[in-house]
Amino acid sequence: MGEFIGQPLPRFEDERFITGAGNFTDDIVHGEQATAVMVRSPHAHAEIVAIETDAARSATGVLGVYTSADLLAAGICEISSFTRTPPYQMFNADGSEMPDASQYPLARERVRYSGESVAVVVAETPAAARDAADLVSVEYRVLPAVPSIDTALSDDAEIIWPELGGNRSCHWETGDEGAVAALFEGAAHVVETTVSFPRRIIAFMEPRAAVARYDAEGGRYTLQAGCQCAHWMQDGLALVLNVAKDSVRVIVPDTGGGFGTRAIVYPEFVCALFAARTLGRPVRWTAERSESFVSDAHARSQRTRAQLALDGAGNFMAIRAEVTWCHGGYIAPRSVFVVLAAMPPMICGPYRFKAQHFLLEGVFSNTTPIASFRGVGRSEAGYVLERLVEAAAHKLGVDATGLRRQNLIAPGDMPYASAAGLEYERAFFEDNLDIALDAADAENFAGRQAHAKANNLLRGFAVSPYIITSGGVPDEFAAVEMDGAGGVVVHTGTQDFGMGHETVFAQVAGELLGTDPGNIRVVFGDTDKVPYGQGGHGSRCMRIGGSTIAKACETLIAKARDLAGDALEVSPRDLVYRSGEFTVEGTDRRISLADVAAKAEVAGTPLTVSDTYEASGPGFPNGAHAVEVEIDPDTGTVTLVNVVSVVDPGRVINPMLVEGQLHGGVVQGIGEAMHERVVYDADSAQLLSGSFLDFTLPRADDLPDITTRLEPQFSDANPLGVKGVGEMGTMVIQAVVANAVLDALSVYGVSEIDIPVTSEGVWRAIREAQGTSTPYA
Repeated sequence: MGEFIGQPLPRFEDERFITGAGNFTDDIVHGEQATAVMVRSPHAHAEIVAIETDAARSATGVLGVYTSADLLAAGICEISSFTRTPPYQMFNADGSEMPDASQYPLARERVRYSGESVAVVVAETPAAARDAADLVSVEYRVLPAVPSIDTALSDDAEIIWPELGGNRSCHWETGDEGAVAALFEGAAHVVETTVSFPRRIIAFMEPRAAVARYDAEGGRYTLQAGCQCAHWMQDGLALVLNVAKDSVRVIVPDTGGGFGTRAIVYPEFVCALFAARTLGRPVRWTAERSESFVSDAHARSQRTRAQLALDGAGNFMAIRAEVTWCHGGYIAPRSVFVVLAAMPPMICGPYRFKAQHFLLEGVFSNTTPIASFRGVGRSEAGYVLERLVEAAAHKLGVDATGLRRQNLIAPGDMPYASAAGLEYERAFFEDNLDIALDAADAENFAGRQAHAKANNLLRGFAVSPYIITSGGVPDEFAAVEMDGAGGVVVHTGTQDFGMGHETVFAQVAGELLGTDPGNIRVVFGDTDKVPYGQGGHGSRCMRIGGSTIAKACETLIAKARDLAGDALEVSPRDLVYRSGEFTVEGTDRRISLADVAAKAEVAGTPLTVSDTYEASGPGFPNGAHAVEVEIDPDTGTVTLVNVVSVVDPGRVINPMLVEGQLHGGVVQGIGEAMHERVVYDADSAQLLSGSFLDFTLPRADDLPDITTRLEPQFSDANPLGVKGVGEMGTMVIQAVVANAVLDALSVYGVSEIDIPVTSEGVWRAIREAQGTSTPYA
């Protein structure tokens, strides 16, 4: 632990948030700012016959009404599913290019999900814009809707993209199919399970919003909007607007959550910018919460058939997974790349396997497009793997924890070449497992189970270890400047959207520069102020962004060393740097870094540097989750009794923020396991879970206190020794909850259950099983 690194400093940014001084997108007001409202399709699948806008255009206060025809005439392009350059250009297993299913900002000819935008109305006030939007009349020819995987793949399914000839979008596979087949052929045991990971709504705390401006004299757009990377948004908007990158400025204000789904260009952003240019006025769009449910990208939505081959001693031999991914009516930008980059490499988890084979098939449906969500691919892989291992223990009649322990990769095997193609760095999986068992008091579970039985309740317990890749784009930019008063400004291309970067990045810089973090200002999220950056995603922020800042600080110190040598009239080689001071070795002669900066400032050459850093590969955070549940068999109600999260995030910069990240991730995973499920009508593909009355998020009273244990093992792969933490809470927790519920229901012989494990689902599982067994008979 250093002077600042490793300290639980409260977040500097929280003062403005809790006092109402935050500046979110909807707080931004420019002179003559107009309001945009989207006109959305009420149908999930329909051809657009005609759009009548005259009544809306003539309404009081209306400034403009626009359709796809207007955008096309202005040269606006589609929001591309794939760029035509690696790594985002994607190919099927047979080498053919994956199909283009890009979304135009306003629907052309056909709508492919309910809530898709067909027009935009801009007016002087929000009320006028909403009233005029109701006057836009769209004639549709309604087509049969395709709401699900089964409907999409049925023989008589309506084709969502007629030019593609079917509803399959992509087919991708990896691994050694022949070796896996041979291992399965010789296996003593083969276990199979099919599990679904339901579609989820993201439910940002701050609904999406945008403020758009256009400078006619300079020919330049400015977008102010919450997003996960200002520079990605700049690149994407430049492509859609068909202008040079420098013609777009993106400013990211305070942002209420990202989770992966704020990383893409959304149609409303393009429409607002188009309207601002057309009208010569700033234009603001803010989503109503009901709009967010249908227009924010959704996530997950997979069904997987998985098989595990074991030898006679219970050793894992091979695994294969066949994933069907229902990604909605379009292919969202980078979505295929992210899933394929994240999920297949994690299918082996922390276990020894000789071979693996992974296949993914994409399927169109008349539902909201899918994008990334916290733990994308890795959470799905962990869920499949841990449900499969639990099923294997059940089939073999062995202790599930013992089966896991037997197959864990040992520390002595590190670095370990996974059958899925990754080389794991140092990790202590069995230690994590034991710590989780101890923290959960697993030794005394039988007594608690007996006590529950005496009260006509069921108890279940489960634990799983895990490993996750913290990936993301590997390169980053940072600049550091120190002024004559000792104040420091850090510019970073890494984006904050609620994680606390203003605090933790200041801790890193303060540690190296010997400066109080409170005197350090961190700047991000403005493409005019930071020339380059890769934003926040994939648990990369401290591992890559923080390492870039550390490298830039070292570069500044090296530059200052030369200046300090001049000031002290000694060779820079004779100087020792420590805690913000240069000292002539063996003497008491010294000069502070702040004094060096002051001299540089007087000389007209401010002490400022910029630097870049590129990671050599992903990080490998790891840990274990344990869950204990209690079930009322009369109602099916599941109560979380205990949740334990053991994590190795590498070096911990701020333990308070790390624990906050873990709590947030674990709760989101619990939400997926117990509460959250998107439901579409089986005929019309209308969203039935379209409000918080129907789509349930976990509440504080749904949760016990979450026990966390930080077990950091420094990484050798980056200057800070960080592995990552942002997505760890979402790893395998869904499977652990489901497995704990199955453990409780085992007295009925229940061995399968889908997430979310709602009270109704549990009640039905018990009733269906009661014909063959009775609890505690």
